[in-house]
Amino acid sequence: MSRTNDTILDKERRRQQAQDDIHEELTEHSRKEEDVAPIKEEDVAPVNERLDPTTMPDLYPDFDADTVETDDSWYVDPAFTPQIPLWQRRMQEQVVPHDATLFDLCRVVVESSAKVDVLDVGDRCDWTSRMIVVETKSSRHMHALTEDLLKAIKERNRAKGIEVTINVDGRESDDWVVVDLGSFVVHLMTPEAHQTYDLVKLWTTTIRAPTEEQE
Repeated sequence: MSRTNDTILDKERRRQQAQDDIHEELTEHSRKEEDVAPIKEEDVAPVNERLDPTTMPDLYPDFDADTVETDDSWYVDPAFTPQIPLWQRRMQEQVVPHDATLFDLCRVVVESSAKVDVLDVGDRCDWTSRMIVVETKSSRHMHALTEDLLKAIKERNRAKGIEVTINVDGRESDDWVVVDLGSFVVHLMTPEAHQTYDLVKLWTTTIRAPTEEQE
């Protein structure tokens, strides 16, 4: 019987000791919280040095980015208007007569924003009679002018109810695009290609027959 009482007393003693230990830990924890000094303003990192939860979501699992209003006024100017290149503005402002021939139409379109030479090659070329040699300002300008030219041709043909075969060569080229319309050809070239190939000189230089002495 005494052994049973000793066991009960021992359990009671250990239970009481556990309660005392818990009470002591709670007391020590509250004392440490009271000893913590308040955070000073100079101890807080500046705004530009603080971590942004939107860019580091792994560090802030409870952060909901959808609830944050983004202030983009510092880099978006509502009064900003995109600057349109001069050659593009001229193309938009060009006026093409409704009764213009296909040749005149092409000439008006390309002359609106580029340097143009018209060559009559009927007496020395067996596959076309005239050429429009266009010197554009850049590769981008060349392709944009080509697309505007093709668009104008297709709209004219649609309005007149006619079909004209358009052969385009060099769409993937960076310096030379050829639009073949049968009776005449349009060469659109960058300044570098225009200078290198010099089609104007090639098709206008007089080729003289060799004399008897040269033979």
